[in-house]
Amino acid sequence: MKKHLLLLVALIIATSASAQFYVSASGGYSISSAGILTGTSLNDSQTKATNHYGSYGEGMTGQLRIGKFFNEMFGAELGLAYLHGADQNISSYLTNDDGDIKEYTDGNAHARAYGLTASLIYNFNENFYGKIGMVTKLGGKTEAEFTRYTETPLSAFGVDPIKTQGINDYHGRLPLGFTAAIGYKHSLGGNWGIFAELEYLGINVTRDYSEFAELSITTPATPALPAGAIGPNAVPAIPAMTWNLGDAPLNHPIFGTIAAPSKVTYEDSLPQPNNDPSKSLSSVAPYSSFGINVGITYTFSKK
Repeated sequence: MKKHLLLLVALIIATSASAQFYVSASGGYSISSAGILTGTSLNDSQTKATNHYGSYGEGMTGQLRIGKFFNEMFGAELGLAYLHGADQNISSYLTNDDGDIKEYTDGNAHARAYGLTASLIYNFNENFYGKIGMVTKLGGKTEAEFTRYTETPLSAFGVDPIKTQGINDYHGRLPLGFTAAIGYKHSLGGNWGIFAELEYLGINVTRDYSEFAELSITTPATPALPAGAIGPNAVPAIPAMTWNLGDAPLNHPIFGTIAAPSKVTYEDSLPQPNNDPSKSLSSVAPYSSFGINVGITYTFSKK
């Protein structure tokens, strides 16, 4: 399909150079289509779990396009698009063997992405038209902001969980998807016109790597513990400690080494158990959406 996209791009460029063509600019909003599970949140008392579904393709959009009609009915178009994605809930939790919650992550993520579309256009009549083509992502990221609480064996003594906060930027592999639209255009006289269209984008992005923009891990203050409480030796009171991204590893007397890699790469296959924190199995982020675009067109005069 990538070869087909390149051929379509070459065709549009070659034909646009020799005859009448148009440019357009539009803005709009997209909603998720066939949203998949993005996260599961808990209420404040952690007695109720709620699933959240969505797509990172939801949000405000903007597009710049150039196009050329080969005749009165058929044409082709190239578009450069920007997505300012809406927040998606990515909360999650883990339980121990007894069903008690041992870790809870409260988070949201949104996309900031640039895309390229190449489409063929068919005019049903003077006003209504349809489009079908391919879309790929040129750049951007999915930015996730989260707070994670991890229980420890000291929870039995009333000690707070370990708190991890951060902002993680996810980058994906080059994707290829499908786009289709149906629209209505109206001439304003002269070379100007306006249009409105309904558009579908079907595209998913496979994770490639992620980098932390911010990260901190805070261990709680612990009281003095007698011998036998968590080991053979007594443990003195220990104040809260915080490790920040870029610091040397923090050696905690109870919790051990506190640190995290600044970058994680995602692979399709890893040995198990995976003891390398800088590598993880890849997953797919949904970007499919339904959207409405409204814009203005300028058609250049024939030579």
